[in-house]
Amino acid sequence: MLLDHVRVLELGDSLAAAVCGRLFAELGSEVLQLQCSKEEQQPTSSETRLAREVTDTLKRPLEPHHLDGSISKADLIVVGGQPQDLETRGWLPEQIRKRAPTAVIVAITPFGLFGPHRDWIGNDLVTFHASGVAQLLLGPVEDVTAEPPVRAAGDQSEFISGIAASCAAIQALYHRETTGTGTVIDVSKQEALAILPAREHSMPGHGTLSLSREKRSDLLGASYILPASDGHIAVSPREEHQWNKWTDLIGSPNWVTDPRFATHADRLQQAQVLIPAMTDWTRTRLKAEIVDTAQQAHIPCFAVNELSDVLDDPQIVSRDFLGALSSTSDIRVPRRLFGLKTEDYRTSAPRKSTFSSKAKQRNSSAPQGLPLSGVRVLDLSWVIAGPTTTRYLAAFGADVVKVESPRHPEPGRRSELHGVLGRGKRDLSIDLKVPEGLKAVREIIAHSDIVVENFAPGTLERLGLGYNDLRAIRDDVILLSASGLGQTGPNANAVAYGTLVQCFVGFANQNGYPEHPPVPGFAWSDPLLGLLLPFAATTALWKRDRTGVGRHIDLAMSEALLWTMPGSLIEIQRDNKHPQRAGNTSDDFFPHDVYRTAGKDEWLAIAITNDTQWSAFCSIVDELRDISNISVTQRREQSNRINDTISEWTRHRNARVTAEELQAMGVPAAASMNATMLFEDEHLWTRGFFESILGESNEARIMVGLPWRWSDGTRQLGPAPRLGANNIEILSELAELSDDSIEQLIRTNALGS
Repeated sequence: MLLDHVRVLELGDSLAAAVCGRLFAELGSEVLQLQCSKEEQQPTSSETRLAREVTDTLKRPLEPHHLDGSISKADLIVVGGQPQDLETRGWLPEQIRKRAPTAVIVAITPFGLFGPHRDWIGNDLVTFHASGVAQLLLGPVEDVTAEPPVRAAGDQSEFISGIAASCAAIQALYHRETTGTGTVIDVSKQEALAILPAREHSMPGHGTLSLSREKRSDLLGASYILPASDGHIAVSPREEHQWNKWTDLIGSPNWVTDPRFATHADRLQQAQVLIPAMTDWTRTRLKAEIVDTAQQAHIPCFAVNELSDVLDDPQIVSRDFLGALSSTSDIRVPRRLFGLKTEDYRTSAPRKSTFSSKAKQRNSSAPQGLPLSGVRVLDLSWVIAGPTTTRYLAAFGADVVKVESPRHPEPGRRSELHGVLGRGKRDLSIDLKVPEGLKAVREIIAHSDIVVENFAPGTLERLGLGYNDLRAIRDDVILLSASGLGQTGPNANAVAYGTLVQCFVGFANQNGYPEHPPVPGFAWSDPLLGLLLPFAATTALWKRDRTGVGRHIDLAMSEALLWTMPGSLIEIQRDNKHPQRAGNTSDDFFPHDVYRTAGKDEWLAIAITNDTQWSAFCSIVDELRDISNISVTQRREQSNRINDTISEWTRHRNARVTAEELQAMGVPAAASMNATMLFEDEHLWTRGFFESILGESNEARIMVGLPWRWSDGTRQLGPAPRLGANNIEILSELAELSDDSIEQLIRTNALGS
């Protein structure tokens, strides 16, 4: 297996740490897990407990009296929890380092290991709202007072931060092979989430205020949710040819020729008129009929599914992505995330420890550098998922060569997106449909370790650049493919965008409020893949170093999303209970919600998880002092009074100031931040979350940085390149073209600039 030489020790009850350990365990690492005693454990929600039934399998429990020996033998130590709790147990990185001087230590905490908010209590609701993502998750809404900003269902803050920790940890382990030194990586859950909308959260650094959540006609997005006779469908005919096919499909109604709908931009402006017109056709037909007919016409369209619909979906089943929870259970849960061969995955925990009593000897005199120094990446991707992947690979030291079509450049150039995700790369604008252009790119592939693409399945093959074609050029090449539903299976060729896949797997149907219809919302799946693919790429590189064999990583958005939703999948199958949209509330804790504060569309998240926190909260809110000793069950019985009292108490208060006051009393709370509030946050500036770079015209730009603090393992990236900025140097250096050959490409308009 790919990582069967790596020894991992996981400490604490943090779900995020368990997620990190699970990724390593799936690919072969032996993971020893030491949880806190029952007396030390923090209260957990039912959804967390269900998720841990999956994340904790494939691991071996560790007895406390074996801890010291296991620390000294571990390659990677993952700790998770509140910093003050870790310190009490002796699990802070500086405390562990004395016993494990060459180990990689990753600490996952709500707000990081340093900074003004280091000791803030952060559960899923609090960290999610503190990250700014809650303001974007649903997209623009009709009434901001009726639909407050909302967290994503299923402990997403834990999964995202655990995946981010894995992404950095694998780099540090790979780097240790040549340096012989370990390192400490500081992962803040707040920052791991805040990096997902990298463009939106960098806008204040470009002088642009946060986007309002109020729905305007031009902010409806490119996807439409339309009613069918048995539910809803999501359709996104954003290209002109897709729109023309869609209007043909619905019978070419008279309004199609209305000049108000002439262009895509016009249609966004008139969406509130357009949606009812399209609804006349869709509401008389079944979801499956609409989706099948639309996909046959290559129109991006999916059903808005319940999560249960996915269990027996032919595409999911064909890829063998869901497998038995255990040998004695017929509950199916996610597995085989990266589309690799079966033998690349661990299916059960090892029976006894194989931790060596002697650490592997390393060459401490090897060059220091960065983890991916000397690694070249050919980036054929565009928009979000692929460019996010290569942004991280560039930050870890790889030479990333981005290839763009002269006629259809990177769509991210139309906004701030390319300015954020294109940093640290070299740019080659060349037409792959011109034989000489394709030949030049094939020459570059011969000098590349990794190729990244997120085209529709089959596109690379039609160009003669499929995985087998690439291996003929360089037999140990690693190909990273990101797609909606994967490269194989009966529906692999379905036209898919990230927001539509979120509808397909039931993710969209779990987020929001029960009284409102589901929406595609923020493109969550794209940056999720951007964190998972660098982990897979470096894992494959490490294996290649030992075997000389490359890999094809086939990561589907649908499977990545489902991998972060194991608790809901178990709940559906075990209890036949379909998760409902519940906004910010919890089945286990109360009060657990967001409350309106002074200022337009400003909110305060409060998530009380034990009686001590409730008593502290009541000491601040005078109107609740008489019930400061009641249990959570009794609080629910008085929920109307309590919620009304809290709402009245917060209504005239400042969200950020109140969060500071509550946290000082040990009450989990945070303002529901937007991009501007994040940009003004002292804690994030103290931690170096924002980076200042010079733009193309030497103007200062402030952008979000990386979702971990590890200065020795990453480099600060320069500005994103102009189109074709490095044409000549790349073609002469890597494609080994003569001046005459390059001039010929220029004359035939095969190059762009």
